[in-house]
Amino acid sequence: MNSENVELAKRAAEGDQEAFERIYLSYRKQVQTHIYGMIGDRFEAEDLSQEVFLRAYQAMHTYSGKASLSRWLKVIATNLCIDRLRKKSISCVAWPSMVSKDGERQTIDLPDDSPSPEDTVQSSDGTRVILEAIDALPSHYRHAVMLYDVMDQSGDSVARHLGCPSGTVKSRLSRAHGILRTQLAGEGVHSMVAGA
Repeated sequence: MNSENVELAKRAAEGDQEAFERIYLSYRKQVQTHIYGMIGDRFEAEDLSQEVFLRAYQAMHTYSGKASLSRWLKVIATNLCIDRLRKKSISCVAWPSMVSKDGERQTIDLPDDSPSPEDTVQSSDGTRVILEAIDALPSHYRHAVMLYDVMDQSGDSVARHLGCPSGTVKSRLSRAHGILRTQLAGEGVHSMVAGA
């Protein structure tokens, strides 16, 4: 436990702007690199890192010093990335069209091979149930599953993000997949999570 960081966090929680600025300047790049590693978009990583420090500022009074300040901030960042992944919507694209010889735009009719409304409801219900099951996991299992199965990170990458050995990640994933398999079987959902 770094007593200087605990003292800084305590002062920041009490409203000391200078203390919080020192925390921000010390950890900004680490947090941004961590987020970039999870989402792969530099601009979004910059935006999300600002959000991490806003959340950290609001929750600074909860920092106990049991984990390093760096790890505490990375947990906030990981949770924020998971939230962002859940809320990400499908981007819209313009409907295809072509320009006729006289300069008029004409839309192109494409065959409708999209899923039926019933298929969409079943698929979104299944996804919702799976995400709820993942969300109910203990945090150390949930983070491993989200990074490995949902965000498609390698085992080594997950180990780096979580700050633990690869063997620990494998163990957590195995246990989490067992829990998910049991829970989702009761829900009648076939899981998209790799091992479940």
